[in-house]
Amino acid sequence: MTELSDCFERKLLTGVNPSTGLAKKSLIQAGLFLTDAEDLVKIGKQRMGTIALYNAFFHVARALLFKDGIKERSHFCIARYIEEKYVNAKLLNRDFLDYLDTLRDARHETQYSLDFAEIEMDLHAGIVVCREFMKVVDVLIK
Repeated sequence: MTELSDCFERKLLTGVNPSTGLAKKSLIQAGLFLTDAEDLVKIGKQRMGTIALYNAFFHVARALLFKDGIKERSHFCIARYIEEKYVNAKLLNRDFLDYLDTLRDARHETQYSLDFAEIEMDLHAGIVVCREFMKVVDVLIK
């Protein structure tokens, strides 16, 4: 059993009516979070910038799920869906998925750890990658 099939079996991903409208709204949210991430990184707020940047990547990925008629209950399962349906099919660059996974882990550590979480990734590079991710997904949802 693949990780993706396990996500569906456990109802962490379920089928719903596809919605281009919700996909477009999710991309708008991604843009707002991306702007927040840029602003936060500029003033040295790396931890909050990490959370905002992850939220931008999350909403870009979620736009594809809305387009495809998939409801999510797991951030991990979103990534597995994107991997199988888009990256493995050569519709998306693996870098987008790698950033989504890395930022998900960093966001989790930043948000839930009781210890200081050092941000080890280049958030400026992540912002550039997210902007490109948004452009590609915008084309895919049309």
